Amino acid sequence: MEGFGGPPLEEILDPEQRVSEIQKQLAYLKWRRTQIEHSIRNITSSARRLSEEQSLMQIATNATIEKQRWTQEVVADELMKPLELSKQFVHDFEAMERREADAQENTTEHHLRSLTKLKQRILQSKQGDPGLIAKVSNLEKHLRPQRPQR
Repeated sequence: MEGFGGPPLEEILDPEQRVSEIQKQLAYLKWRRTQIEHSIRNITSSARRLSEEQSLMQIATNATIEKQRWTQEVVADELMKPLELSKQFVHDFEAMERREADAQENTTEHHLRSLTKLKQRILQSKQGDPGLIAKVSNLEKHLRPQRPQR
């Protein structure tokens, strides 16, 4: 057997030397076997850890997917149901809308009165700017159509 650092066994004539060379080769082979077994254990252990990590990731991913599906089902189910509103809620909501519409109406009327007064003051002044009067008139025109009809 070549590669063990000594001459080939066929060339060794002395039986004691031959036995010694065979023992060296056996010791080397045992050492290599131990090294290979150690490598195999490390690889097996790494593969096992990797497999466990992949299993945990798969379980976590499956749990997340299941939760997403469940959430989507619940949302879809809730959206299919009619919206239930009590009479009191509807009444309160309509009252709130009326209050807001009244407030907007009052604000619009206030602005229109202010614009009318401003326009009158400009006209009464001796230096009435026609461009300014036109701008005020234009603002009045824009505010009047926005007033809600009752």
